[in-house]
Amino acid sequence: MPIVYMLRHAQSVANTKGILAGQDNSVQLSKDGHKQAQMLAPYLSKLKINRIYSSPLTRCIQTIQPYMQLNPDLDFEIDERFIEMDYGIWSGKRLSALARDRRWRSVQNKPSTFTFPKGESFRSMRKRVDLALTELSKEKGVVLVVTHGDIIKMSLASALGLPIDRFQKFVAEPASLTVINLEKNSSTVLQTNYKISAEIVQKFKQNQLGGGNSLSASIKWWRR
Repeated sequence: MPIVYMLRHAQSVANTKGILAGQDNSVQLSKDGHKQAQMLAPYLSKLKINRIYSSPLTRCIQTIQPYMQLNPDLDFEIDERFIEMDYGIWSGKRLSALARDRRWRSVQNKPSTFTFPKGESFRSMRKRVDLALTELSKEKGVVLVVTHGDIIKMSLASALGLPIDRFQKFVAEPASLTVINLEKNSSTVLQTNYKISAEIVQKFKQNQLGGGNSLSASIKWWRR
């Protein structure tokens, strides 16, 4: 059974503006986002990753490019099931404006009942996440998935057998890692929303962190 590292893309221009990007493929990383991607590359290289799956969106591809330049022979595959939610006509709108819409309460508190106008339902998103994780559970070694915040949060709910309405309780910030020991009937969440700092990267470069990387040695927080 694999250890799955789920990486949310680095900071995007939409993140800096507080915009709900959705599946807009024109959204790119911000200047700070590119710096985050460069900082992630040497850290990820220590994880002995066997395979990478990525959302097809530009901001995810840009996030993993520096790492792939260091590891050009690694198996890499685009997987549409890890694409961001389709927010329909809400895509491109400011989160501050959407928060004033009465329907926003359903998004936050009862997502199982909500479908974005001309977009995707949370039930549909959960279904594709469940299918993707079921397939991943058959793999071995270490797998990296480069994806989006809501997809990571729903993956946590799925791995722990939690209902859709609990997925908003999790957090996955830009350039953060979430780690799941993925098993068919009993998955364990090892880490959530782990953010790499320049100090951590420097320690890895100097081989000062004994006993393996800090994520693989983490305490098991939750178990299904």
